[in-house]
Amino acid sequence: MICKKVVELLPRFIENDFSEEEYNDILKHLKTCKRCKKEYESMKALIDKLETIPLINVPPSFKDAVMKNIKKGKNGR
Repeated sequence: MICKKVVELLPRFIENDFSEEEYNDILKHLKTCKRCKKEYESMKALIDKLETIPLINVPPSFKDAVMKNIKKGKNGR
């Protein structure tokens, strides 16, 4: 596989969103390509870190207030 293509596919690879054959092709590449493996490890670490951030609860009116202000900004008012 070509490194550029592997790097593009890494998010899906991390989520295991491939057939077994496709997954194994990428895994095989990662075992032989240090640069792609490093990219995978960095991306995986970032995703793992992001998944630990707690979600913030906002009041239901938040979306309406934001949308109202966006519309004001577009109209210049």
